Amino acid sequence: MTKIIFSRKGFDSTAGGIPSTKRDKYLKSFPIPYEKNTLTTYNSLGLGKDIQELSNYKINATDTCHYDPNLEYGEFGQVGAAQTHLENHNVGVGDLFLFWGWFRETLTVNKKTVFSKIDPGHYRFFGWLQIGQIIHLGEDPSWYLKEEPNSKSHPHTIGSWGGNNTLYLASDKLDAFGLKDYYGFGKFNASDKTNLSINPSVKKSKWICPKWLNPNHGGCGMTYHKDPKRWDDKTVDIVGRGQEFVAEPKKINDCKKWLINILKDAYTIDEVEYFKKLRN
Repeated sequence: MTKIIFSRKGFDSTAGGIPSTKRDKYLKSFPIPYEKNTLTTYNSLGLGKDIQELSNYKINATDTCHYDPNLEYGEFGQVGAAQTHLENHNVGVGDLFLFWGWFRETLTVNKKTVFSKIDPGHYRFFGWLQIGQIIHLGEDPSWYLKEEPNSKSHPHTIGSWGGNNTLYLASDKLDAFGLKDYYGFGKFNASDKTNLSINPSVKKSKWICPKWLNPNHGGCGMTYHKDPKRWDDKTVDIVGRGQEFVAEPKKINDCKKWLINILKDAYTIDEVEYFKKLRN
């Protein structure tokens, strides 16, 4: 049965120190600053101006970053304790990562990007990746670049890493809970459906919790959240640390309906191909 991994990614209060940006329905997830094992700068991702202005120039447009997940190519890397956690819970081909992070509405004032005073910052989904293949890269991933030179932009294929360094490649098409109308990876637009924080002005870590996940309604729960005090009738209080929260849905139909609702803010395969034709 397909597992769902709620995967925390992008800037947080420690790494980066500011939220990623939301502008109307458009989301930009900021990859964390990173000096090693990367060829990617914020400028190269088109994020340089926003990063500089929103961080008050504590982070520069030319600084390098850990661009992961890469939702243009459908690649996601993991290593260390987080990868061990995924392995211990038998995360494998067919399982689905839902990437989420800290976002805040932005606007332009005097040609400068600033955070909205109305939005205190909130958590939301920004993308997904269903696992199609798992590559165990190991400490020295240079062997993989010889086979797949186009992957040289992914940080987990550069330099040296821990022994369990792993690359997850997306499936061609999403095939989970009977859903088949979407690619195996992609990005969400911003809407109420992809918002997670129920009342961010009070506590952004209080998530709206679907019944298929909520143990108080017979749901499956998720790793790192075994304390019953974290769950109430409608919400779950997300832990402050940890990257990969693994859930094994038991209420399949409820989970499918929930996913369909979220995916309404993503492009179907037919829509993506239509836009590709327009660009060509």
